[in-house]
Amino acid sequence: MNSFNPSYFIHAANVLLLVAYSVRDILWLRLFAVASALIAIPYFALQPRPLWEPLAWTVVFASINGFQSWRLFMERRPVKLTPEEEDVRQLAFEDLPPRKVLQVLSIGSWTTMEKGSPLIQEGKSAEAISLLVRGKVQVTRNGRLLGDLVPGNLVGSALLMTGAAPADVDAVAVEPVRAMRWEVVTLNRYLAANPETRIIMQRHLARDLAGKLVKLDSNL
Repeated sequence: MNSFNPSYFIHAANVLLLVAYSVRDILWLRLFAVASALIAIPYFALQPRPLWEPLAWTVVFASINGFQSWRLFMERRPVKLTPEEEDVRQLAFEDLPPRKVLQVLSIGSWTTMEKGSPLIQEGKSAEAISLLVRGKVQVTRNGRLLGDLVPGNLVGSALLMTGAAPADVDAVAVEPVRAMRWEVVTLNRYLAANPETRIIMQRHLARDLAGKLVKLDSNL
């Protein structure tokens, strides 16, 4: 009776490696590569003199591909937004997938302000913008009412175009406010590295500025 030939393991491993190179999905490529490496291990171990060097490298490659497969799987898991995070997505980033929304929120900070708190003060340097999620903010210039900002509006939106500069208006909360706040420098750096998010942000910014112009015209 013939003994089992260890070469079957290396042949099976190489077949799986060929399958790995034929798939387009990077997660499946890595999973097939892990399976190929694991099947190849007995081939090296069952030789008359075990091939410890290739066996060790195969274990290393299997470990690396296994870890990267786990990372890819975790990144692809469905993301569940909190009610407030979902509010931000609906108000400004409706076309972004939830995972991208979380990325944008991670570079900002939540802020809560009581009635009468200033968000922007005329003549003072403003270095951050805020997306209103709840509440109302009144905008004035030299004591003259320009309009009210409501959920979905950006407080300090001009900063995204002009950069940090002394404000020419006052923006004061006229009722308790909940907002997402971003430092302009940090937000611009993120948007430069994420074109898809930048396009959606610019689209919302254009709608925001257009709405403010309409309100300004109605108050003149």
